[in-house]
Amino acid sequence: MKGLSTLKPEWFSWRYQVQYPLLARLPLKLGYRLAGYSSRYWQARHLGGLELVKAQMQLTFPDASEAQIQQWLTEYAQMIEYESLDTWHLNQPKNIQHLVTLQGFESIENARQQGRRILLTGGHIGRFWLAGPAIYLRGYQVGTLTRDNTEVNTQHLHQAEYQFRRWKLQRLKASLGGTFLVEGDLVRPLYQALDDELITLLFDVPYTQNPHQGVTVSFLNGTIKVPVGIYKIAKKTQAWIAPFYMRNRQDGGVIAEFKPLLDPNNYNEEECMNLLTQQLSAEIERAPSQWWLWAALPLLRRA
Repeated sequence: MKGLSTLKPEWFSWRYQVQYPLLARLPLKLGYRLAGYSSRYWQARHLGGLELVKAQMQLTFPDASEAQIQQWLTEYAQMIEYESLDTWHLNQPKNIQHLVTLQGFESIENARQQGRRILLTGGHIGRFWLAGPAIYLRGYQVGTLTRDNTEVNTQHLHQAEYQFRRWKLQRLKASLGGTFLVEGDLVRPLYQALDDELITLLFDVPYTQNPHQGVTVSFLNGTIKVPVGIYKIAKKTQAWIAPFYMRNRQDGGVIAEFKPLLDPNNYNEEECMNLLTQQLSAEIERAPSQWWLWAALPLLRRA
């Protein structure tokens, strides 16, 4: 077996070249049910990597039992498996229609009919990328700015993982239909696209080159420092901010829940960002397993 392993090319992965393509061919409910089972194997193999996630959950929810924490970790691993399988369905309109429910999106449609510019934002809750293709199917192009620069393997990922991420971003770009920029690109095209597209800017950790820029806000049981780019862009372009968060359905699908629109003229930057982080805190408290940034929480605390 060791000899066979050494013959396997670096780009090959059973997970990406065999497992997911097979699951994607199955009926949706069955495919996601099997992906949920396989997440137990993934969780067992990555116990070390989940230790930081577990530690941050314990610090944030000190009254949670060990059994509850373990259940959250199981659901966290399941989310990772589901999100990977989602990639095979991004460019399948019928599957997206079955997988994604848009809740409260009518307020955005009404605002667009009035000529309002819209900035979509969220906090890395659940399988958030699925919202974009579903919105595109409603007739709205979705632009975005992502930090996942895959032109160079700067994170020194395994070749199979690196190639998968590159392919995933290509599928995302095609399924959103709008301006797709990577961190480091000029953002002017996003400003110009606001008249025609819904632009997505996700809440994230501060940029490493400017770790102390931002505002300090309440978050979970402490405070964090967050960038204010969302507010500044909204203010500059006179765009309304549309927060959205993902919730799981029982059948493996998701609900993209859109909160009331925010007019940046009604807030200063601290008030606006505090409102967004309070919304995010509530979503994390409702479903701790669905937040992707647990491992980055110490960075947010230190910023």
